Amino acid sequence: MKVAFRTDASLAIGSGHLMRCLTLADALRKRGAACTFVCREHPGHRNDLVRARGFALQPLPPPTVSSGLPGAGKPRHAGWLGADGSEDAAQTIAAIGTARPDWLIVDHYAVDAAWERRLGPHVRRIMVIDDLADRSHDADLLLDQNLGRREEDYEALVPAGCRLLTGPLYALLRPEFARLREYSLARRRRPGLGHLLIGMGGVDADNATGAVLDALHQAALPVDCRVSVVLGSQAPWLAKVREQAARLRQPSEVRVDVADMAELMSESDLAIGAAGTTSWERCCLGLPAIVVVLADNQRSSARALAACGSAQLIGMADDIAANLPPAFASLTRADALARMSQSAAAVCDGRGLERVIEYMYPSEASVQPVCAMRPMVGADVEQVLRWRNHPDIRRYMYTRHEISPAEHEAWFERSLRDRSRHLLIAEEAGRPLGFVSFKETGSDRIAEWGFYAAPDAPKGTGRKLGAAALAYGFGALGFHKICGQAMDSNERSIALHRALGFSEEGRLRDRDPSDERYRVVLCFGLLADAWRHGK
Repeated sequence: MKVAFRTDASLAIGSGHLMRCLTLADALRKRGAACTFVCREHPGHRNDLVRARGFALQPLPPPTVSSGLPGAGKPRHAGWLGADGSEDAAQTIAAIGTARPDWLIVDHYAVDAAWERRLGPHVRRIMVIDDLADRSHDADLLLDQNLGRREEDYEALVPAGCRLLTGPLYALLRPEFARLREYSLARRRRPGLGHLLIGMGGVDADNATGAVLDALHQAALPVDCRVSVVLGSQAPWLAKVREQAARLRQPSEVRVDVADMAELMSESDLAIGAAGTTSWERCCLGLPAIVVVLADNQRSSARALAACGSAQLIGMADDIAANLPPAFASLTRADALARMSQSAAAVCDGRGLERVIEYMYPSEASVQPVCAMRPMVGADVEQVLRWRNHPDIRRYMYTRHEISPAEHEAWFERSLRDRSRHLLIAEEAGRPLGFVSFKETGSDRIAEWGFYAAPDAPKGTGRKLGAAALAYGFGALGFHKICGQAMDSNERSIALHRALGFSEEGRLRDRDPSDERYRVVLCFGLLADAWRHGK
């Protein structure tokens, strides 16, 4: 398979777009694909990195002063292109030549449907990587890996036949993140703050890193906590950052062009970073984070991360001095880091790269969407109440009466304060499919679970929901055993427990409060080792 990438890096754009394309290209090359990059020579470009990774490169000329200016009918980031859209399209066509790639992968905020239609006759298929949902596209496949993104955000912006992959389940992370996930999550079950990681982007043109280092002098950071600062070699403030780091009370290091980021993150206890693409790397490893919005395209992801408890948002770069020290104070609460780690781990499992690639090979284009878990947030309360009060769900509950909104809100607030309880939503392709709860029974890593699929969920949802919940319980939460109960009249729940590998461990006779009859409750249990062996 032949694949061409059209993406750029620069002082204005940063390096995130190029880096995720390189990650995808590395994986495609392992499957035998020949990859070529088409990148403009912007100030601060990283075309040297493309060559160093062994990929063919077709450089486009540096931008002129007047080229690529935004205007009516153009994408709002048109200035990032460094040329007029039609000129850039012509240059890209010339760079591709007569090869007619199987895929053209476009990761550029300055490119829209007009540009893509010009390229269409010269390639077999087009894939777009986007974060904004702010312009139309003419593509066969579109990926937006940001938390909270839904398919419906793009449905009016793409052709009817375009396949949409949305959410961090499809985040383009290097394989080492998935490989280190289990180790990283295991070491966070006894959280501490011995290693702080600071990464505000490879370029960090405005020196947010320096603002963080200055604010640390006022923060309640343990004196013996090691501080690691990560920057790229193109960062204009690199020398000053080194001076600032040397003045910290804590032992510190500044690392440039880090090649082992997954290992560094897995050995860190807390990160301070931008709410960009590295958010999904941190989530995969369950790394708690204090995040800062450094660009407009990071706002929605930052809010979503904060809403589900996966990170603490302290605002924008100008807010660092005032908001960073209090953020440290809030993280000293018992189990605060552990809870944040668990929420982060539910966001991304590190396997998005392989999922995306499956959609790129025609013989595997029918691959099914993935069901995954995320923490329940306030916006889910009304929907969960509707599910819970549905007659088909309510009749199998211990509490049979119709729950009032006030009663439901009070339950949710109590659950948020209860550190032993974990409330989750199962999703598939951005669509909520059901509810799962885990209640820890003590310090022996045993939990009781409860779950139900949405009443209108398609057939087979229960099995997928259960499997995803067990993967989260035994993986991100590190449970040793999960226990469940089902009334003997609930044949579907009993069959599901058995299909998922649970063993029946006992039977209880209990009074049915709804009609004074007696009933039998079946008790099930599943050990982590048995689940890993049979999953």
